Amino acid sequence: MVKVFISHSTSSDKRTARLRDAIAQGLEERQYTVLLDVRLQQPGRPWQLKLARFLGECDAALVLVNEAALGSSWVRRETNILHWRKTLQPGMVLVTVLVGGVSAGQLRDSALRYLADDDVERVRTCAEEEIAQLVRQFPRIRRTRDDAVSAWLDNIGIQLAEIKADSTFARIARELDIPDEEHTELIPGMAPVLLASQMLDTHDVVKLCNAVLVAWDGGLDRGRTARLATMILPVWVDRDEARRIVRETDGSIRRVVILNVDSPLIGQQYLHRAFCVDSKSYYIAEVAGRPPGDDDPESYLLDQCESAVRAKFCLGADEDLDGLEEPRNFGRFFLLLDAKRCDLGIVHRVIAQLHEKIPWMHVLVIPGRGVDVRECWPGSPDEVLVLDPPFEAGHETLVKTVVRRVTDHVGPINGGSW
Repeated sequence: MVKVFISHSTSSDKRTARLRDAIAQGLEERQYTVLLDVRLQQPGRPWQLKLARFLGECDAALVLVNEAALGSSWVRRETNILHWRKTLQPGMVLVTVLVGGVSAGQLRDSALRYLADDDVERVRTCAEEEIAQLVRQFPRIRRTRDDAVSAWLDNIGIQLAEIKADSTFARIARELDIPDEEHTELIPGMAPVLLASQMLDTHDVVKLCNAVLVAWDGGLDRGRTARLATMILPVWVDRDEARRIVRETDGSIRRVVILNVDSPLIGQQYLHRAFCVDSKSYYIAEVAGRPPGDDDPESYLLDQCESAVRAKFCLGADEDLDGLEEPRNFGRFFLLLDAKRCDLGIVHRVIAQLHEKIPWMHVLVIPGRGVDVRECWPGSPDEVLVLDPPFEAGHETLVKTVVRRVTDHVGPINGGSW
């Protein structure tokens, strides 16, 4: 059956709680399965693990926005995941319901502002007829189990399912700060998907690293451990920033993204995070513009870029790129350009030449932290998306150290450059 998750903050708002229950009853009468956290929060019953699972497995969601929800960290956490899933799968149904005196302006000015771009309804009186009308308007939904986030969750669970010892699951749970009282939920058959859900909600790269190493120590083979690391380490990247690479909130897509960091490895992690490590959705060729000696830097960079593209598409050195067609249903192609030693004017001209030949190519530029891209970029500021990561240079070093630590145990996990 189709599963609908309801996000809310109603512990001190009985009126909205009654609305929540009435909507849930109406949806169930229409043969939907309703996922609701209050049905889990009973004395002595663990619920955080199951809530994480709900967010990954629901086919649709309804968000009740009252005054309490506008300031709720839990609602923001839940809706961040849900809106991110909708960004990657536009067909997913996400309905926001304004309750009481909450206005559309308040929503746009709040931490939940991204919800204002989706389907927004209003309930004013909470009368039975108004609730029934809302439920009737709720669109017919098809299962969305093929969306990227659900597949990501499943693929992490597949790796974890190869672990034989229940004690290893408990050790992983401790690394992820799951309370001991929730460990009873880590039963055979359920532990992999519950831990996978928690991993996708853990944004501390060290905790993610330690969870991988515990899985390795607990008997997970080298190949599966490497795949697990590739899938979960990028979760540290801020999802709001990463998803802008896929699609801006206004629906636009930028062919050129500039990420103000020093390391191409961080660029890889951003792409992995943006596309949920879904190999069907994107693929990457890497290049660095570092001309030796007195070589012409622009010609050198263009040659390096074209060579990287030819290698990715199995073309010979003499084959022209003008006729290169975009493979259908192949995902987005990104040229990851390490431009720390390049003049941005040269980078701009080279990208323009490449786009004349390959207009469907995307470029992720790594200029280094010391460059004021907005001042130095010679083209129109509207043609690029500039991302300023909310972390310092020391965090880049930490991420690289974490990846190296895992690599030392299980071998290369994603072929990242340092």
